[in-house]
Amino acid sequence: MEIKDDKDLPDSHTEREPIASGSPIRFVWEKTTKQSVHNASMKARILADLKSHRGMYKHIPDKEFSKKVMEAAFESVYTTMRQKFKAQKDKSLALHQKRREDTKSQKARHLSRRKLVGYHLLFPTVFSSM
Repeated sequence: MEIKDDKDLPDSHTEREPIASGSPIRFVWEKTTKQSVHNASMKARILADLKSHRGMYKHIPDKEFSKKVMEAAFESVYTTMRQKFKAQKDKSLALHQKRREDTKSQKARHLSRRKLVGYHLLFPTVFSSM
């Protein structure tokens, strides 16, 4: 997409407007990859590019490059990017997502502390020497 980071995503592409093969990737943010022929072709272009450059990812097992795994990973990333685009355009939605992320991180920290207390109870001799 030729962007520096995902904080400022480009505007939505027009569905029926053709895009050249050498031009940057653009998505119709209002639609999913199943709802938009254009988004489906962009998805296919990205997955084909990843497969053609398989040699760059030496530490990733071959099973991670199966069609099913790559499509699931792409859909997850695309959904996140759509949410970021919507938040970029709607400040109230951005605030709501920020609150959700804060709540998630608070829960994660709380769970982590509870686990640590549980380890202290299970292994008191290990933690008493710290």
